[in-house]
Amino acid sequence: MLRHRLVLPFLVLGLAATAMAAEKPEVWVEVRSPHFTVYSNAGQKQAQRVAEQFEQIRAMFAKAFPNVKVDPGQPMYILAAKNEKTLKTLLPGFWERKGQAHPVGLFVPGQEKNYAALRLDTQGDNPFQTIYHEYVHLLVRLNYQGLPTWLNEGLAEFWANTIIGDKTVRTGRPDENHILLLRESKLLPIEVLLKVDHGSPYYNEANKVSIFYAQSWALVSYLMLDEKMRQGKALTRFLQAVNSGKDDTEAAREAFGELKKLEKTLESYVRSSRFYELEIKKPAEIPDSEYTVRTVPEAESAALRGDFHMHTNRPVEARALLEQALKLDPKLALAHESFGFVYFRENNREEAARWFAQAAQLDSQSALAHYFHAMLQMQESLDPEKFGEVEVSLRRSIELNPDFAPAYVTISGFYAMREETKEKAVEAARKAYQLQPGEMMYAFNLAQILLRTDHVDEAGKLTQQLLVRPQSEQQRTLAMRLLEDVRTYQEHAAAKKRYEEEQRAAEEAARRAQTEPARESPAAGGNEGPRPGLNRRGGPPPRAEDSPTMPSGGTGGVSYGMFGKIAEVVCEQPAEMYLTLTMHSITMKLHATNYFKIEYLTTRWQPPPKFNPCVHLKGLTAKVSYKLVQGQTYDGEITSIEVQR
Repeated sequence: MLRHRLVLPFLVLGLAATAMAAEKPEVWVEVRSPHFTVYSNAGQKQAQRVAEQFEQIRAMFAKAFPNVKVDPGQPMYILAAKNEKTLKTLLPGFWERKGQAHPVGLFVPGQEKNYAALRLDTQGDNPFQTIYHEYVHLLVRLNYQGLPTWLNEGLAEFWANTIIGDKTVRTGRPDENHILLLRESKLLPIEVLLKVDHGSPYYNEANKVSIFYAQSWALVSYLMLDEKMRQGKALTRFLQAVNSGKDDTEAAREAFGELKKLEKTLESYVRSSRFYELEIKKPAEIPDSEYTVRTVPEAESAALRGDFHMHTNRPVEARALLEQALKLDPKLALAHESFGFVYFRENNREEAARWFAQAAQLDSQSALAHYFHAMLQMQESLDPEKFGEVEVSLRRSIELNPDFAPAYVTISGFYAMREETKEKAVEAARKAYQLQPGEMMYAFNLAQILLRTDHVDEAGKLTQQLLVRPQSEQQRTLAMRLLEDVRTYQEHAAAKKRYEEEQRAAEEAARRAQTEPARESPAAGGNEGPRPGLNRRGGPPPRAEDSPTMPSGGTGGVSYGMFGKIAEVVCEQPAEMYLTLTMHSITMKLHATNYFKIEYLTTRWQPPPKFNPCVHLKGLTAKVSYKLVQGQTYDGEITSIEVQR
């Protein structure tokens, strides 16, 4: 009897353990609509409902702004968690500290893909307001460069409060928190609101229930829904004025009228008992046949969630899920690609390149794998023998995703490395900028490519545009440096043109002198001496293209500075240096009698230990200051070298 009593508990525990082991993993489904991909553990019906909601928001935005792009080149993935427990596994950081607010969702934009995570067991008319807000920001960045902060946030707040019904969509509904705050607070003067930027004390991204957000929503609501403002296309005229380079205040007066009057009208609007909102028939009717549904394999589900953790900067969780995925399916391309991102973010470029290469081999349809494989090869010391392989990978990435702007940026840099493909570089850089004009770094890339390929005037115009509304002090500094480079190039190009004109004039004078008959006989018994147009060795006159491309304009006391690449450095005893500096079609031969007396400067470059200018300067980009000289085999004497990178 005693024996049975001892064995029975172990038997029960064994059965329970067997049952737990046999428990099936949670099933995730994938629903693809025309523009979104939703993954959910709540079943097909719920996943399709989420996809439809995002399709409606996209269609509403497209209808309101018919000339804007609404489809980013990066894919959009939505993880729809069936409950708070699932969302906690996706966003553990929000549950790690006591007292921290638990979100109902999160939007995670990225250069290569966009993610959103949300929970489905929520209450209220619009539980996904925050995600819609950030999605609208994504669309704004896709279309506009440096949109005023009040307008950017006002549009996001306006569209975020969208209610999607069975037959109609209502948008622009007032947020109760905004209304309460506006009625209890003194409004910001319109001129102050117009000038708020990300550095302003009124702007606080963490606290979106603020007078700035509330008033930005109210102003956009009034401008978009008031009959007079709609008929006058007030917002459109404001944007046109801003894009032409006008100050925000001047543009607002031109588009909205007298600002004090607008201020009083807005105050009356927020204190009234009625608010405008827009209710229309569903703009997008998508039949069920437009949705594709499949059950996601366990390995792919783990890799997908691991990739999401990687994009939310949770590397520990990402690695665990990606390793699990590879155990289940060692040839799963998504897991290899995601591990590539993990190592890329850890700055382990060699290991990242290996994983991306494997992903590209396993899935030839992955635009991202092909892109990152090529991009990492370019960031290393690129062997000319690999040029073909790099170009094939980049072209393949573009073929698979023609709207992926980063691939055009990278291939523009690749083409700019060679003289024979420099016009292709301009074409690719322009394409990236056209795809995402709101991405300032693509504009900077285009300006730099234009400058490097001798499209100097166009580079200058674009740089001036970048200075109209920089999004940060860093961007302002970059634009100022780029504008300085443009002006330096223009100065040197003008000097080179003058020099070549002088050389052509001298050649023409020499040719005329050679064809004219001698007017005097040489002195008896004397030597004729060097004839005009002949050099001292008796050969033909020197050609302009054989001469140093030296700016004209004076004696050795004239100082110049030239920005370019140090192509060659030759040092001779005891401390003499000959340096070749190139910038596009301009080449300068410069000299230093004593390289120890040169002033070496840098702000962005870290010199190696035991810096030796004879060894370490070659290949660097620098601004070299020098004084012109005449009668030498070189063009100037170096006074300072400022290494840029």
